[in-house]
Amino acid sequence: MNLEEIFDSIGDKLFNYLTIKLSSPLDAEDVLQEVCFRLVRYKVRFRFIRNPSAYVFRVARNEALRFLKSREKNPERYHSGEDLAKVIQDNLTGIENGVMNQVAEALALVPEDQREVIILRFFEELTLREIATVCDVSINTASSRFRYGMQKLRQLLEG
Repeated sequence: MNLEEIFDSIGDKLFNYLTIKLSSPLDAEDVLQEVCFRLVRYKVRFRFIRNPSAYVFRVARNEALRFLKSREKNPERYHSGEDLAKVIQDNLTGIENGVMNQVAEALALVPEDQREVIILRFFEELTLREIATVCDVSINTASSRFRYGMQKLRQLLEG
């Protein structure tokens, strides 16, 4: 599978993931462009990758983390929890509107590492093994983050 085919198949999911991770569609576009440049620059390595989709998500996550680190130097670019809930709501699909509002607001309150795993699992449809690869953690850690995040989400939605 070449880069073009991969971006055709997961491009929208990748953009949604980055938009939620960065709390901004504009920042997500910038990071996604950098991901494309990075992948094209190192495309020779790409043919040796076992799971290209997970690899692309991992590159995107690394670029997003690099972007967030640079954002620390410009704190005025941070977004509030309400902004994050709005971004999540705008990027969730397949959920009834009333429920979507509740899920988005609750998901914005879940710790970031747990929220990331939930988003990758449910909305981007990655397996726990792929999520572990993307987040550079063990499968057990990915599974724990998912479990604790779901418990927190359930508490927020029931409370």
